[in-house]
Amino acid sequence: MRIGIRIDGDRALVGPSPGPVDQTAGPAEPFTTALIEARGALLAWSVPPGRFPDAVVHAPDQAAEWLADVYGPGVAAAVADVDRRTEASAEPAAIVLGDSAELTGPVRTLALLGWAARWWPAGGSVPALDTGLLAAEIALAAHRVDHLLDDEEATERALAEAADAPSALERVPARFAGEAEALSAALSDLAEDHGVVLRPVAAARDSWALAAGGSVSAASGVEIAHGSAPVSWADVAPQSVAADAEATWSLRHVGGQAVLTVEVAPVPGADPADLRARFGPEERGIDVRLEVDGTVLRGSTEVPASVALLPIEERVLWVRDVRMTSVPGPAESPEARQAALAYAAGRRTDPEASLAERTAGALR
Repeated sequence: MRIGIRIDGDRALVGPSPGPVDQTAGPAEPFTTALIEARGALLAWSVPPGRFPDAVVHAPDQAAEWLADVYGPGVAAAVADVDRRTEASAEPAAIVLGDSAELTGPVRTLALLGWAARWWPAGGSVPALDTGLLAAEIALAAHRVDHLLDDEEATERALAEAADAPSALERVPARFAGEAEALSAALSDLAEDHGVVLRPVAAARDSWALAAGGSVSAASGVEIAHGSAPVSWADVAPQSVAADAEATWSLRHVGGQAVLTVEVAPVPGADPADLRARFGPEERGIDVRLEVDGTVLRGSTEVPASVALLPIEERVLWVRDVRMTSVPGPAESPEARQAALAYAAGRRTDPEASLAERTAGALR
């Protein structure tokens, strides 16, 4: 594949021709990109990914230590050469044939695992990933490429996140048992090398249902108005709110009082701790805490009767995890969300996907 190299101020942009693309400008939807913060550069793959990433090289001397491992020696030499040019250009300063090198695949694997950890669109159509199993694979993948990562303690941090992985590896379906055993052995060796203690296998958990809460039934009283709104994936924690479902709101008269109720579907087994909904215009919006109530996340609050008089354009619903954001972000493209859902669904049967993806929803 042909790789373009372009100068942009004191940075070199590297990526598949006719690119490269400056991914640091920020995609409209962050879930469309898988990222690696490398020494001296940011690597980015579009999702679904190609073989080579786009890179923004901001410290060429540091990036020179590993560029050949990802793009091949020809691209690494060309980046070193064009870096001495000072003029900026919208056109590539060089186009070089990229070669699959030792770490082309492994660094891409780590990027896609990181994408899954943050953006996996679990919900009604895509089962949730087991976070322990995913963490184990991230730890091993990070170790494979740790010399090019900007975080010098990336492997240790990933191992700490994988402390519960032994239990998850015990619960994979029988047809994946051999793969799980190999992964478990490799993880155990890596943890021992780094002085990290993994938790022993826990007893199998019994199946359970979400406990019912004590809020007023959403069907109580007389409905005045209702509506729905998408939940921005960037505004909630991973695998907490169903990615393929909208939040709904209803306004009812209950016992002579106007009551606002907001509902959203959780990912099965999730119990988000800091989920809030805001209804109405930003300057006088009404906040509602959402909690598990049966099989939904629901919150209700009494509101002034004047809320029923809000014009249609001010009947705005925003659901967010207060740990993730304090202000609404831009609307996410429905097409981009559907593409991410389709990609995730396809990973469940992709032989090149991670074990966590191929066993999504199937652990015992």
